[in-house]
Amino acid sequence: MWKLSGIAEHPYNDHFKLHHRICLNILKHFGFGQGVMEARIKAEVEDLLGRVDDKKDEAFDPSFEITAAVSNVISSIIFGRSWSKDDPNFHEGLDIIHSFLSDDTNSIMIDFFPVVRYLPYYNQCIKNYKNLRKRWDSYIGNVIDDALKSDVENFCNLYLKEANISKIDIMEEDQLKNTIRDLFLAGTETTATTLLWFIIIMANNQGVQKRVQNELDRVVGSNRLPCLEDKPNLPITEAFILEAMRFKTLVPMALVHLTTKETIIDGVLIPSGVMVMPNIYSAHMNSEDWVDPEIFKIERFLNDDQTQVVNRDLIIPFSLGKRACLGEILAKQEIFLFTTSILHKYSILPKKCDEKIVVEEIIGITVSPSPFEARLVKRN
Repeated sequence: MWKLSGIAEHPYNDHFKLHHRICLNILKHFGFGQGVMEARIKAEVEDLLGRVDDKKDEAFDPSFEITAAVSNVISSIIFGRSWSKDDPNFHEGLDIIHSFLSDDTNSIMIDFFPVVRYLPYYNQCIKNYKNLRKRWDSYIGNVIDDALKSDVENFCNLYLKEANISKIDIMEEDQLKNTIRDLFLAGTETTATTLLWFIIIMANNQGVQKRVQNELDRVVGSNRLPCLEDKPNLPITEAFILEAMRFKTLVPMALVHLTTKETIIDGVLIPSGVMVMPNIYSAHMNSEDWVDPEIFKIERFLNDDQTQVVNRDLIIPFSLGKRACLGEILAKQEIFLFTTSILHKYSILPKKCDEKIVVEEIIGITVSPSPFEARLVKRN
């Protein structure tokens, strides 16, 4: 249903390797994994905290505030600008990205069982998807045009420059549009949804929340916000983040890819050129690796005296190998800085103190919570 360009769904071939290398070089140029990237994230963290302050400890749905803050981090890189939270174009982009993720299970069904496209329901899904694609092309085309005209250095104009050096036509292939789609989608909805699950889990596990806050108070103090340098000294906090990503696997089934050669796994022949879909959920909920995997327990990731983090390599929320998430480094930094800053400044509570936050899982390509409200109450 998609033209095979971009990064996430592109076949693994020389064309993919070239564009993947270009993307990595540009992202490194913008400071992936360096202090300059931390500064970008912290600017949005501080803006988010200010907007939460405006809620005056009242219950609210944090979805838009979290999504907007996270999206502006990747937007500052891709487009060289941050959006006003009231900009209708910003809302339009977020709505399209959300629609892509929520509708993607139907496209997966059609990919695996092409014959169902003749059934009325799936035929309509294809039409809806085509309309969504037209909407995206129109929207992102205008945004990219503005970015290419901008004097501010951004991913779009650097990508065009790199493509010209490599003598490839990214416009004809829709390569730039689809690469931006992948980065914008992965850099917005997935990280934001992870943080929403964190809020729910913390509100429903006050004992764990208190332990994390006590550690933050001891290590960070009260005169500043947490920074990436604090991470090695925050094992309980990191254990919470790891367990939350295991407990709520955001992308249970990784993106569909094609095998490049014949191979055998556990005695099963996997031919070349067939579609495969890694099951991340099974790795996170396997009872052979995790005792009572359906129970939230941060001790899984702590040594006996709870001073060191263990078992990091047993979870794979960003997938593995050469097709792992391109923005993994950025996502980890965002998750750490947003989570620690929120918990350092606020206590996360359900709407009513004697209740828990109860949500349904909304299944798309990601698993997101149904709308909910929480109270973020300023700590003394």
